Amino acid sequence: MFNLPWETALLMLPWPVIWVTLALVMYFKMRRDEKIGDADE
Repeated sequence: MFNLPWETALLMLPWPVIWVTLALVMYFKMRRDEKIGDADE
């Protein structure tokens, strides 16, 4: 993969999965907080 050492490739591969997971968690948390906020009004 891009002529990189195997260790470097293994370090780079998980990051997209980690970022997508964090984004989904934040999205659902914000959406839930928004629904709770809308119920107060």
